Amino acid sequence: MASPVEEIKKRVNVVDLVGSYLRLSKAGANFKALCPFHSEKTPSFYVSPAREIWHCFGCDAGGDIFRFVSQIEGVEFPEALELLASRAGVVLRKEDPRLLTQRKRSLTLLEEATRYYQSELSKNKEALDYLKNRGLREDTVQSFRLGFAPDGWENVLNHLKAKDFQREEAERAGLAIRSEKASFYDRFRSRIMFPIFDPSGRVIGFSGRIFEKETNEGKYINTPNTILYDKSRILYLWDRARDEVRKQNVCVLVEGQMDAIMSHQAGITNVVATSGTALGRGHLALIKRLASKLLLAFDADPAGEIAARRALEFALGEGFDVNIIEVPEGKDPAETIGRDPELWRKVLSGAKPVIAFFLENLQKKFSGDMRKLRSEAKNLILPYLARLNDEIEKAHWVQEVSKILELKEEPLWEELKKISRGFRKEETGVTAEVKPARAGGLADFGQKTRRHLLEERVLGMLAWKPNEFLENLDEEAKEFFSAENRPFLEGFFGKAAPAGKDYQARFSKLALEAELLYGEMADIPSEFKNLLSELEREAVRAKLEILSGEIRKLELAGEQSLLAQRLKEFQNASVKLNHLWQELRAKN
Repeated sequence: MASPVEEIKKRVNVVDLVGSYLRLSKAGANFKALCPFHSEKTPSFYVSPAREIWHCFGCDAGGDIFRFVSQIEGVEFPEALELLASRAGVVLRKEDPRLLTQRKRSLTLLEEATRYYQSELSKNKEALDYLKNRGLREDTVQSFRLGFAPDGWENVLNHLKAKDFQREEAERAGLAIRSEKASFYDRFRSRIMFPIFDPSGRVIGFSGRIFEKETNEGKYINTPNTILYDKSRILYLWDRARDEVRKQNVCVLVEGQMDAIMSHQAGITNVVATSGTALGRGHLALIKRLASKLLLAFDADPAGEIAARRALEFALGEGFDVNIIEVPEGKDPAETIGRDPELWRKVLSGAKPVIAFFLENLQKKFSGDMRKLRSEAKNLILPYLARLNDEIEKAHWVQEVSKILELKEEPLWEELKKISRGFRKEETGVTAEVKPARAGGLADFGQKTRRHLLEERVLGMLAWKPNEFLENLDEEAKEFFSAENRPFLEGFFGKAAPAGKDYQARFSKLALEAELLYGEMADIPSEFKNLLSELEREAVRAKLEILSGEIRKLELAGEQSLLAQRLKEFQNASVKLNHLWQELRAKN
């Protein structure tokens, strides 16, 4: 009987899985994408359906479907197993609740709290009427699992206690606050509750909107950062939006939960919300895995304008094609959709490139006052223009700005250079952690000896097409390999090869690398022979270096008999290397 891991691997296609997180493009028999684990502009991340693996040749991250889910979701293997089992429809053996990890306990607690809040909403006619008046249908309320936290200090705490959860666990999950007297009380009280989901659709936190109660707290309050919820990396409804984001290569970003839900209800589902959190690089890194175009729709008030400008700076700096959605004056997206869903579609289709949007607004505002227009354009538009990564697009907008401001292009370019220098001085962060390249990647050429690289190329071609290349190897060829790689070579000759997953993972990676490097080459067998010949020369050269060192030591020590033997070996190796070079010249 197959194990759960084997069964999951049979049912979950690595391309489908990775493709649900990243925008993949075909690369021969494989697929490629920008790596989600380090910042890059040229794809070095590959997925091999034949080998059921993925690998980034830039940061050397790689593995199977379990490793991918572990890294992309930031979870350990047991939770990755559970996520993939759910995706594959594989039933895992139930665990003793006492053995559940803290993360799993928090997930179970939050799921129980969600059901409780849903139940409370169903009893509260006023809250239901409010949601209905905002334009939400009953089926939408149910689908997005909206709820209500009743007024009171210990409602959800008492409910969770009845389900065998401790108050400290509720605090860790973000539902309770510990007072100065070490007692606990509910974080959310008299609020409409919007569950926040992780990419797999599990509840990891809440956003609560105050309802019919005066309070010193904000209109909305969110779960604080917990072991499950990191506000800098979570977007509301990303779990529902990401497939459509990938298909359209467009992500629509709004401010509030109601904006996002109303858009989904209207059938426009590539929409996510920041939930009142400032848009940061973590959010943009999440979106960039699936889309290169970003439509921003922030509320038409001072706070919304500030949020939009901050978002624009980050998004343009990350290379997004950014467009601004002009929400009708006095309306937010939710109100616009509630009035006329078709109007929302028109608004989205009419989104304008960021530079064009601000140019038009400034022209309207300062019509007839060129001096003021130029001053405002310098402060508002040029910083965005300087952040554009596409030089052709930048040149286009410099030309447009010069026409509108009635200036030559040269002073604009000079000003952009000054602004860009300022950005470089101020820049302190990156999209994602950049891991150093390690052994085995396409980025390793400056980090290994030539011999080591050649050994890996030969091993990769053997792993890729063993039946085709093994006949070119004989016992003498084994001597070309270093002590480090010789055990791997022995495996191709039926001898005991290094055991364990690391061995298999390394060979899978080398095979994929060989396929990518040589897959489209016209005469691959000749290339393999050339690699072997070059490896032989490097092996002889390495032997000469070792012998040279030994000879110097023996001369100092006065070991004449052994010295004569090493000198003879050195002479033979020199003759052989000279012969190999002559053969190479004859071929060329």
